[in-house]
Amino acid sequence: MAGIELVADELGLPQPLPPVSVIGVDFLFEPDVLVELEAYAVLD
Repeated sequence: MAGIELVADELGLPQPLPPVSVIGVDFLFEPDVLVELEAYAVLD
C-alpha cells in the first residue's frame, strides 16, 4: 500500500483510501496451483 499512498493524490484517489486487498505476485507462485486474477487498469 505504500506505493499506492505515494501516488494517491496524483491519481485523484479518494481519501481515506477505500478498502483494498493487495497481494504481491511473488506470493502467488505455487508450482502446481493455477491462480486466476481479475484486474482493471484506468488510464487517462
